[in-house]
This record gives sequence, structure tokens and C-alpha cells, in this order.
Amino acid sequence: MKHEDHTDGFHIKRFSPFPLFLERMSAYWVAIWKCWRTVLDWAVWLYIFIPGLLIIGGMYRDLVRNPPQWLHEIPVALLLTILGLLQLTGKYRTFAEPGDGLFLHRNARWLRGLTAAGFIYGFITRIFLSSLIAAVLSPLLLEVFEFSGSFVIILVIYSAIYGFVWMLLRDRLMQKLRGWQLTIILLMIRPVFLSAFVWLAVIGDTQSAILVLASVFMLTIAFWQMMLRLRTKGTLLHEIAVENAAYVASVGWILSETMDKKPVPKLRRPMLFRQSQPLLKHRDDADRLLDSWFKSVLRRFDLLKPLLYLAGAGAAAMLLSPLPLAVIVWLVLPMLLLGMLQRQWLQWLSEPYIALFRWPDDILERASAKAKIWGAYPLVSLWGIIVGVKTGLIYGSVGWLAIVVIPVAGYYWLRFVNEVVTSFSALRRKKE
Repeated sequence: MKHEDHTDGFHIKRFSPFPLFLERMSAYWVAIWKCWRTVLDWAVWLYIFIPGLLIIGGMYRDLVRNPPQWLHEIPVALLLTILGLLQLTGKYRTFAEPGDGLFLHRNARWLRGLTAAGFIYGFITRIFLSSLIAAVLSPLLLEVFEFSGSFVIILVIYSAIYGFVWMLLRDRLMQKLRGWQLTIILLMIRPVFLSAFVWLAVIGDTQSAILVLASVFMLTIAFWQMMLRLRTKGTLLHEIAVENAAYVASVGWILSETMDKKPVPKLRRPMLFRQSQPLLKHRDDADRLLDSWFKSVLRRFDLLKPLLYLAGAGAAAMLLSPLPLAVIVWLVLPMLLLGMLQRQWLQWLSEPYIALFRWPDDILERASAKAKIWGAYPLVSLWGIIVGVKTGLIYGSVGWLAIVVIPVAGYYWLRFVNEVVTSFSALRRKKE
């Protein structure tokens, strides 16, 4: 049969499992970079990233050249824990697409090829990340903790294999379990995996043979998991869900303010308030609207997560700051918190189901004020208690009264800040 030349740009060799995997992987990371490039302009690099890298790099160099005494007292397990936490990140990926169900997943050879390509990609990423962290920590490991170079190399290989085993185990659990069952199992297994990783690495510091044997054992487990994964069928929907979650995790923060987010409809009842019982007593329509808002926040992690992040960041700022600065931060943070709650409130009111109801302006105004104040008060109270504890530790017996006084004062401070912010917002809307 005469061979036909393809002059239309169609290359038949490109359409086999491994080249297709590489093409999709490249397209994915190019798309991610294009999204990040929209915010990483020259000004960000010039005024934030490059000065930050130079400052942090200089401080790290001085730390290694002239290590303080407390640095020698840090247990090596703490640094190994950082490396172990890195291995608990990442997911097994095949870069599957919805259209694969038409042809690719019906062909056993293609399915095995894409699955094997996912194994190679996952292991290479583990090697790369482990090597990167080890390279950053190597001045401390070699100079301060006096590790040998051969041990660091063995540690990188051991970390990569360990992370690869965890990645395959997590993928299998995500296929078998859903919802709270998956969350509980992962919460139980993660500490065990992390403890075993650190324990073996600490022992391997003095007995490298143990770390080599552990790596060989984990590699055997990895091969067994890969064989199970190759035999598993019906994984297309799971792989597509993993790819969608990976893309959202990579660019979700950048695109969070560029479009209206519509929650995905749930096909199961929520864990909280399954019977739609009222959370608050309904004295009027404003309380009824407020009750629906609070239940939505508690049920939906996309609304609760930013509040938890801000609560943790604020608590860390209070703990790490001197008392006068902590008080200033405590007074300023409610402004950011109320602004976040205001954006979430307006977004929630614009959702399709909530928008079906026409609420009078006075009810919306009263419900909005209560939603912001009572939604922010638990976080402000938490921050106030931290400031109160710092005050008590510094000033003694009388200072401990601040634990009670500051949270109470926080309620009135929230009301004042909310009135100021609301007045400015109303004035700006009139000008527009």
C-alpha cells in the first residue's frame, strides 16, 4: 500500500498515549502560566518578588554563615516534617478530558498508556519537588546539622517514593469514598504517614541502610498500587473531577473576582440542618433572611473557607505582634472582615434561588447589618481574647480582666465600624 504524505499538519504519530499526554500536560501548564501572567506584571516582579527574594536570600545566607545558638537546638525532625508535609500534597493526574469517554477509554491500550504516563508524571513531580526542598534546606542540613551528601541524596529518593505511594493511596481512597467518610479517613491516615516518614528519616541519619530498605519496601508497595490502578475500570469521571479541581486550585484565587461564582448543585442532603430547622428565632422577615444566610455559610465551604483563613491569619498576627501593635491590628482587621462579609452577602443575594424572592429595602438593610455584625463577632472575640491574654501576661492580675472587656468592647466597635462603612458605601452609590 502506497504511503500518503500528510500535508495538512496532521501527524499520526502524535496521536498515541504518551505524546497525547505530553501535549495535554504542556497545554495545561501554558494555560496556568497565562492566567498567572495577568497578575505577575513587571511591577509585581520589580517591587515585590525580586526585592523579597533578595532580602530573604540574604537573611538565609547570614543565618547559615553565622548560625545562632538556638538554631542548633532545633530538632532535625522539624525540618524533616516540612519535607514530609510536602509529600502529602499533590494528586495522581492523567489530564483526562470529558471527550475521552467516546473513544479513548474504550480502548484498553490507550487507557493503559495514559495511566502509565500519569505514573511517570507523578513520580517525576515528586522527585522535582523533593529535590527543590532538599536543595533549599541543604545549607542547613549539611553545615548546621552535619548531614552527609549521600544521606541527602538517599533522603530525596526516599521522599519521592514515599510521596508517590501516598499519591496513589489517596487516589484510590478518593475513588472508593465520598464526603465525610473520605475526610475522616484522610485525617486519620495523614498523621500516621507523616509520623512514619519522619521516624524512618531520623533513624536513617545514623543508619542509612534502614532508609534504603524502607525505600525499597515503599517502591514495592508503589508497584503493587500501580498494578491495581491499571486494572481498575470506570475511573473517567473521577479523573475529570481531579483535573477540574486541580485547575481551580491553580487559578481560582486569580479569577475569584472576575466572574460571579455559582455554587454547584448538591445531589445529597447537607450534613448540617438536614431538616431545615431554624437556626434563629424568626421574629420578622429580616430574621428569616438572616437565618437562611447563616445556614448557607455553615453548609458551604466556599463561604466559610475565607473566614477561616482570615481568622487564622488574624490570630497569627495577634500572637506574633507586640501588645500595642496587636491592639492596632485588632482595631483594623474588623474593617477587612466586614468588607469580606459584605461581598459574600451581596453575592449570596444574587444567586438564582435567593434572587427569586423580592425583599423590601428596609428588611435587606436590617438583615445585612445583623449578618455582618453577628458574622464578624466570633472572629473579633477570638482576636480580642488573644489580645486579652497578652495583656494579662504582661500586666498581671488586673490585666486579665481584658479577656472579658475586649470581646465586649469588640461588639460596639463592630457596630461603629459597620455604620461608618455603610455610610461611605451609600454615599458612593449616590455619586455613581
